[in-house]
Amino acid sequence: MKTISTIRQEEATMKSNLKKAAVFAGCSLLMLTACSGATAQISNAGDVLFQVGDVSVTRGTEYELIKKSNGSTMAVTLIEQAIMDEEIGRGDDIKKQAEEQYETNTSGSKEFEQSLIDAGYKDKDDYIEKVIIPTIQQEKLLDKYFEDNAKAIKKEYKPSIAKILMCDNKDDANNALQALKDGTDAQTVFDQYASESATYGNEEIVVSTLLKDSIPTHVINTLYSAKETGVIDEVMSDDNDSSGAYYVAILTSNDYDENRAKIQEALVSKASSDIAKECNVYYMKKHNLEIHDQDIFDALRTSNPEYLINHPELAEEDH
Repeated sequence: MKTISTIRQEEATMKSNLKKAAVFAGCSLLMLTACSGATAQISNAGDVLFQVGDVSVTRGTEYELIKKSNGSTMAVTLIEQAIMDEEIGRGDDIKKQAEEQYETNTSGSKEFEQSLIDAGYKDKDDYIEKVIIPTIQQEKLLDKYFEDNAKAIKKEYKPSIAKILMCDNKDDANNALQALKDGTDAQTVFDQYASESATYGNEEIVVSTLLKDSIPTHVINTLYSAKETGVIDEVMSDDNDSSGAYYVAILTSNDYDENRAKIQEALVSKASSDIAKECNVYYMKKHNLEIHDQDIFDALRTSNPEYLINHPELAEEDH
C-alpha cells in the first residue's frame, strides 16, 4: 500500500489539475472543428476573483491563462473523461468495484482518508468519484477498444502466440526444424541449436509487429497468416539482417479472440502511449469530436495533431 506521504503528494497534484479542469470545463464542454478565429466564451467572465491595488483579476482572465498555458492537456483530459462516461458509464457495478478497490488499497485506514482530505478532497467518496472510478473506466475502455477495433488492431500488429528459435546458421536451423518435425522435445532442440545471442527461448510469446527489431518481418507475417498451428515447415531469415541468423517457429495460436487479453497485455506493455492514443482517436472518431476554440485547436495541432480527427492531413504533416 502507498505511504500517506506519497498519497498526499500524488493527490495534491491531482487536485491542482482537477481545479484547472473544472475552470476549463466551465467555459467549453469540448464539442471541439476549428473555426478560424473562434474562441470559446466563459459565463460570468467579468466576476472578480481577487484585486491587487487597482488591478482586478477576473474569471475570464484566469480561464484565458489556464487555456494558454495548459489548454491542450486539460482539453484531452476532459475529452477522455467524456468518452469514458459515454462508453463505460458510472453504473452500480463500477461504483461497487471502486468501493472494493478503495477498501483493499487502504485496509480501512483512517489516516489514509485524512490524507485525502488534506489533499483537498471532501472525503473518501469524493476521491472515489474523481480518481478511482476514472481509473477503472480507463481499464475497461481499453478492454472495450481491443474488442471494438479488433480488425484494425490485427491488421496493424499481426499478433500470434508462438515460440521462436533463432539459429546461427542455416544448417542448424534445418536440423532444428527436422528434429521438431520428428517429435523431439522442444526444450532439447532449443538447448542444442539456439544461438547464444538468441533473444527468446523455449517459451510462448506474443509475436507482433512491435517485435520487428528482434524478429524478422517475414517470421511475423508467416505466423500471422498460418492456417494451422504447430511447427512452421520453413526455415526463415531476414534478408536485411547482416548477422545471417535463421529462424524456426512453433505456432501456438493466431486466433485473436481466443488470445485477446494476452495480446492486449503484450501490446500495451510494449507501446502503452501509442495504444492509448490509438484508443482515444478511435472513440474520438466514433463520437465525432470537433474543436471550436482556435487556441485549443492550435495547441492540439502542436501536441496531438492526431486528435484533430477532421483534419487528418495535420497528423500526416507531423510525421
